[in-house]
Amino acid sequence: MGKKKKRAAKVFCYYYEREFEDEKILLQHQKAKHFKCHVCNKKLSTAFSMAIHILQVHKETVSKYYCLSFAFFF
Repeated sequence: MGKKKKRAAKVFCYYYEREFEDEKILLQHQKAKHFKCHVCNKKLSTAFSMAIHILQVHKETVSKYYCLSFAFFF
């Protein structure tokens, strides 16, 4: 009989309050582009970069940021 592998403890993303199977998946999640431009659907990694994109490219200001997981209100 082979040895049983110990299952590593799940890792937690405190920003999104989500749990992931391992650190590799958490790192992929953290590198993902979570914010989406409502005009051109471009995906960006931070709310700030999305706000700058909308201001410079579309000449608009934003009061609501849409994350692919949540909605952020400012």
